[in-house]
Amino acid sequence: MLDLTYSKSVPILTRNSQQINIWIIGTGGTGGWLVPNIARLLKVLETSTNKKVSCTLVDPDVIEAKNIPRQNFIQSEIGCNKALVLAARYNLALGCNLTAIHKPFQRDLLDNYWRGLTLIIGGVDNAAARYQISQCLEFNQNKEPNIWYLDCGNHAHSNSGQVLLGSTNKFELKNAFDNPENPSFCINLPSPSLQHPELLKPQPEELSDTTLSCAEIALRNQQGLFVNQQVAAIATEYAKALLLTGGLRRFATYFNSDIGSMRSHYIWTNNLAQYNSK
Repeated sequence: MLDLTYSKSVPILTRNSQQINIWIIGTGGTGGWLVPNIARLLKVLETSTNKKVSCTLVDPDVIEAKNIPRQNFIQSEIGCNKALVLAARYNLALGCNLTAIHKPFQRDLLDNYWRGLTLIIGGVDNAAARYQISQCLEFNQNKEPNIWYLDCGNHAHSNSGQVLLGSTNKFELKNAFDNPENPSFCINLPSPSLQHPELLKPQPEELSDTTLSCAEIALRNQQGLFVNQQVAAIATEYAKALLLTGGLRRFATYFNSDIGSMRSHYIWTNNLAQYNSK
């Protein structure tokens, strides 16, 4: 069937702020490929908008030999922390100012940094970490949110995945648009965990064997060798449109590289009505 909802969709309008904060949570599979893209976006934001921009990378893990085929690391970096390595590499290569935190992400890390316009990009592989990120949306007290959450995920046993964008854990359609009857722009979206509640439910591999790393889970599930780069590329386009160029009219994108398909859900009242809080 031909999807005509794009023609009815409206773009996101973010609050105007002189401070932009980007957080990348998880710098392994997807996050590691996101970092060079976001670092370049930072440079453009700084030069074209004259806004103050920061980017923080968060990951407690060290690089292992099994990470090399799928993740954005090299042999000589084995044994080093992932976030620290990527921050140092792209600060040197591009003249950025990336900050690294080499411990698990917790909501309270954002306590002093959520002011301004903040985009949290999740590249994590477990429900506990997604829960901590999702809780950051509770900082959004106003109708126009300070914090947006972009969740990146890929599926076991296939070259498929999704990118989901949201801003609130308690979505109300009446607060999503400037005029719900005849909207011209969107100011609020349901969080990734509202769109897919299963993201906050531990997967069998999380419950049965806590010693498995994300790389071992990927190998066990035979995830696509290049699926993480595909997720990172889609997420980068979301970040660019949200923070730089404007005009973002979608809130979820799904792809399957095995069959060459990609589809998005567009920002339209009928598409969002199903997430309306009861």
